[in-house]
Amino acid sequence: MRKLKDMVFVSVQLVLFGLYTFMPSLLTFSVNRVGEIAGGLLALAGLIVILISVYQIRRSLTPFPSPVKNGQLITSGLYRYIRHPIYSGIIMAAAGYGLHTADTIKVIIALFLWLLFYFKSKYEERMLMAFYDDYSRYSSGTYRFFPFL
Repeated sequence: MRKLKDMVFVSVQLVLFGLYTFMPSLLTFSVNRVGEIAGGLLALAGLIVILISVYQIRRSLTPFPSPVKNGQLITSGLYRYIRHPIYSGIIMAAAGYGLHTADTIKVIIALFLWLLFYFKSKYEERMLMAFYDDYSRYSSGTYRFFPFL
């Protein structure tokens, strides 16, 4: 059952990534130059967060919610403050680029990604708690995706 749930989460994630990437811009909105620049900076910040997070987690990285057998709990770097910084970076990049391009569909998909990552991370954290003795203590002192949210 666990493998099936892993596959469902990753499959939905891939579908959303595909829609984000290939869906034509059907609905646009008006954004001024400040909003366009802010969106671009948010997207860039998201990409930087993704790259740093992937580097910091290296050997424990997996697209699936189930922990890697020989992985270790990373509690330093960005993970010191945020339990799921890769998800955070993806949300930031997707929302930021949607704002930068004034594409309503991309912004909506970014919101769906946030929702998906919320449920995926809740499922993932149940397994991490069972896998790592210190996970409960670690999670009580960190934020899920963004500080103060």
